[in-house]
Amino acid sequence: MYFQLLGTLKVQLDGDRVELGGLRQQRLLVMLLLDANRVVGAGRLIEAMWDGEPPATASRQLHNAIAAIRRSFTVAKHIVVKDGPGYRLQVDPQDIDSHQFTTMIARASAAAAGGRTTMAIELLEAGLALWEGPALSGLNSPILDITAAKLEEKRLSATEQLLGLRLYGGDAAAVVPQLGELVSQNPLREETRRLLIIALYRSGRKADALNVYEKGRRLLRDEIGVDPSLNLRELYERILRDDLPQPKQRAEPTSPVPISDGQPAVAPTHCGGACANRSFLPYDTAHFTGRVKELQFLMTAPRSETETTLGIVAIDGMAGVGKTTLAVRLAHQLAHQYPEGHLFIDLHGHTHGQDPMEPDAALERLLLDFGLSPAQIPQDMRQRAARWRAEVADRRVLVVLDNALDAKQIRPLLPGTGKAHVIITSRRRLVGLDGVTSRTLDVFSIADAAALFTKISGVDRTDNRPDALAEIVALCGYLPLAISIAASRFHNRPAWSLDHLILRLRDERQRFAELTLGDRSVAASFEVSYRNLSTEQRRLFCVLGFTTHPGEEFDASTAATLMEISVSAADRLLEELFDAHMLMQRAAGQYYLHDLLREYARGKVAKELDIHDGTLNALGHSAY
Repeated sequence: MYFQLLGTLKVQLDGDRVELGGLRQQRLLVMLLLDANRVVGAGRLIEAMWDGEPPATASRQLHNAIAAIRRSFTVAKHIVVKDGPGYRLQVDPQDIDSHQFTTMIARASAAAAGGRTTMAIELLEAGLALWEGPALSGLNSPILDITAAKLEEKRLSATEQLLGLRLYGGDAAAVVPQLGELVSQNPLREETRRLLIIALYRSGRKADALNVYEKGRRLLRDEIGVDPSLNLRELYERILRDDLPQPKQRAEPTSPVPISDGQPAVAPTHCGGACANRSFLPYDTAHFTGRVKELQFLMTAPRSETETTLGIVAIDGMAGVGKTTLAVRLAHQLAHQYPEGHLFIDLHGHTHGQDPMEPDAALERLLLDFGLSPAQIPQDMRQRAARWRAEVADRRVLVVLDNALDAKQIRPLLPGTGKAHVIITSRRRLVGLDGVTSRTLDVFSIADAAALFTKISGVDRTDNRPDALAEIVALCGYLPLAISIAASRFHNRPAWSLDHLILRLRDERQRFAELTLGDRSVAASFEVSYRNLSTEQRRLFCVLGFTTHPGEEFDASTAATLMEISVSAADRLLEELFDAHMLMQRAAGQYYLHDLLREYARGKVAKELDIHDGTLNALGHSAY
């Protein structure tokens, strides 16, 4: 069978198209294809089929949909297997076009890094030819939309890589029309704009190249309030000086590997240079503010006393406190010390709408980014971990493991030697991970909070109003995520005054709505942390939010009285909430809730426990 996801969902059996059922049945099949040969839980399948709002008969309807898929597959119905708590689709990954595409792009990257430009171009062209339209077109599912967006990002990156190879191969004028179209479709994407600027300049169109830069600069400033990246600014300066050299022509290797032989394009044990100088680090935001002491502490943390001791630093803190932003800044500042690769992976430990990434999937991603082809990656998780350690051994690489759930998720991903350096971020204190230098991020000081708001919103709109700024950042709880959202909304609404924003933020019933912008939301970020708590922990969190005043401290005795449990049990729960950064602490044994977390907890009480009379009666054990 052959499955097409890069466009409208299609299935072929012996060359004939298989007629699929309705939208829910198609969503179900895609979920199984995206995790081919792995068990997908029934709950996950149901969530995708009904967009998170399943009917009471969902389990029965899921069973019926599976049966319908099997009927449509006729002689191949055996590939849909019931396995424990879910279902598994047994299929050769090469029979799925999205997997073929990923394989070709990985091989193309390895070929390009090894100097096989012609081969890389052929692989990229073949991979992009698989696309018949937008990925997963017409399925309209929040869960699948995330995967579709990732596939579209890979498509765009592959197109950029292809046009870049042609550009540096001397076809500057030929790629200008395609790059121009890409820039018009993705005006905020700097890499595409950079390639267009270079192509225009090398085609003898210096004025047009400078004009494309200026349009991008204005767009970035007007849309999101940032300046072009350092690389783009340096390119602009070099073009002004006519100081952009022509690309050096590299000779092709004498015996390139044919693209149809099915063999990986890299050596079986090491990346053969494919990983060297490759960086997957996200961009370092121009709005980075404060964190001077934290950055200095992490920069000077021990990294490898011997060849066998691995240097690991971990940044933990509550949702929205800026862990990833700090980790990315740290990684960029350390990058020059690790010339053989900079890897970054989001483990989705606390990502709204996504399950945490399993270690085997994370290892696959790391190995692909490191230059291996899918054919070289073992299927067994332990073998993948061993292969990862073997690839990283004796290499000075920097690895950023972002948004980790816990130590269990992290352990298989750690390199085995001291030449690598690892940066981890997590909302939980990684107390079970040995040999880690940890730093907990607190919320901003008043000065840093005001500075961040001003950087984003613009100094011309905040000048000489320190009192208003102080109130705004206080209403945001000095939380970087909340401040950046409020400042971005303010920046993009010229008619608003600081006083108008203050009035909107003062309304507790609407505050979380004000602290939402696009896919960024303080409440959604808190929700993920809340859902990762146990039932006992949730109950105590809600009780404390309902009964305490802003900034009020409490101890285990208070919690024990409220929960009607022993002091030792209350102490255990408080410490667990503290480790999850759902509680804060000024002194040992004394806890308090961050103001926004307290408001969130009160909202959960109102929604989940339906409290209307202002009493604690509904907080009894029966409520849970």
